Amino acid sequence: MAQNAIFGINSNLDTGGIIDNLIKLQRQPIDIVEAKRALEDAKLLSFQDLKDRLQNFKSVVNTLNTEARFITTTGVFSNNNSNDNNDVANLTTSSTATSGTFSLVVNNLARETKLISTGFAETSSAIGNGTIAITVGSTVTEITIDDSNSSLDGIRLAINNSGANVQANFINDGSTTNPVKLVISGKQTGTENAVSISASNTLFGFGQSSPISFTETQAAQNASFDLDGIAVSKASNVVTDVISGTTLTLESAGSGIITLSPDEEAIKEKVQNYVDGYNEIILHLRSELALTESTGETGVLFANFTIQNLQQTLRETVSDEVVGIDGSFNFLSQIGVRTQSDGTISIDDGILSTAIASDIGNVTQFFSSSGKTSDSSITFVGFTDNTEPGGYKVRVSGGVVQLATSGTSTFVDAVGNGNFFAGAPGTAAEGLNFRVGNLADGDYGTVTLTVGVAQITNRTLARLTDASLDGPLEAEIDSATNSITDFDETIADLEERLVLFDSNIRNRFTNLEVVLGRLNSQKNAFESSIDGIKSLFSGS
Repeated sequence: MAQNAIFGINSNLDTGGIIDNLIKLQRQPIDIVEAKRALEDAKLLSFQDLKDRLQNFKSVVNTLNTEARFITTTGVFSNNNSNDNNDVANLTTSSTATSGTFSLVVNNLARETKLISTGFAETSSAIGNGTIAITVGSTVTEITIDDSNSSLDGIRLAINNSGANVQANFINDGSTTNPVKLVISGKQTGTENAVSISASNTLFGFGQSSPISFTETQAAQNASFDLDGIAVSKASNVVTDVISGTTLTLESAGSGIITLSPDEEAIKEKVQNYVDGYNEIILHLRSELALTESTGETGVLFANFTIQNLQQTLRETVSDEVVGIDGSFNFLSQIGVRTQSDGTISIDDGILSTAIASDIGNVTQFFSSSGKTSDSSITFVGFTDNTEPGGYKVRVSGGVVQLATSGTSTFVDAVGNGNFFAGAPGTAAEGLNFRVGNLADGDYGTVTLTVGVAQITNRTLARLTDASLDGPLEAEIDSATNSITDFDETIADLEERLVLFDSNIRNRFTNLEVVLGRLNSQKNAFESSIDGIKSLFSGS
């Protein structure tokens, strides 16, 4: 403030305005760097937003990139008697369920044990001290009855808190005398979970008859049913291990047909989700790469090679031929998935439905990945993102398992031990996992890997979004982050210089005013002396 007070006092200049303009001029390099930083920051945000979008799309792709995920099987039970509306069985399926039909005859359901006691006047009726033993299957639980629980309700609570696999409750049968009865029910069905109860004589005193006893009103039994003529007995009415991937819940006795078939609507929904996810990415990329010729405005990522390459790669996944699959469909357009003029894709529902009905295996291979072998001694296990699709010949030579790409004669030793092996690193078969049932020397046919559109897309997205792979999108994010850091350091350095410049220029202008003040004082003194001399001469 002291400096500002003398600005222009001697020079009559707009010193403050001059300094502000000089500072503004000196700040131009900072403004340029800040503009570059803002652009880089916008690019970083766009790259990060794109990565999030790609990861979301990847989660959609993962729902159909394997056969087990792509094909959804639904189960239906139909009564043999069309006039019978009784629910005999309900079905739920998992991804491992496969199509098929089975005949089912339910003879009887599994049941739990039920025991009922003699009657008592009320729940607080006294019971003598002693011990009750509850046997469930082969497990025995002993309950001590003493003064703290020696009533009918006390026994109920003691049983329910004992940890025994039973449940105790009261019923009132409405009798005029002793209407309250204790009911013991097993928590699990099946003969292996049968329940029995015994009371020691000490419960009610030596030589005295027990005032409580139990009668079995329902014996435990297993569910009994025939599946395709094969008799099956299960402890539970919920059966999970008879039909692969299918949970069978028995509801009542009866007969009918179980039909497991592909759920066409669920498959079409997955395809639609893929199409929607793909279109969202394509439209977003168009916006980021856009150039408006009339205004010259561009998208944040305009002309970025990584993004242009991603756009082209995604287009190729839906337009190129899918090789190595079985069936007459070779392009997605043949099953109703077609590219539109704006680069997005759409589904012709009628064509897709026809394709699914005529050859669901072909449609499945378009999207998902699968492996098969031509020799029963070889079992396909799986693959990795490094495995290239195609056929691989398998042989054992000198006890060593080897692979060669179909059409070539160059065999490379597989890696592994025991009966499990994989293609060697650095080869097309890298990560191809298989089991060998016979290690005797000889040729063992071919392992064929088919990679569909979803898996190809999944690999593309993984390379872009997986930080551990150091893909091009990660490189762009790292580059933008580093550039922003560099810009911040440059701005900080220039700001420091600007502060010094501001201080120096203000000091110089202050000194100018001081010097001008001294000169003005000298001038005034000189002029005063001259005036005195003039006055002296003019007076004489």
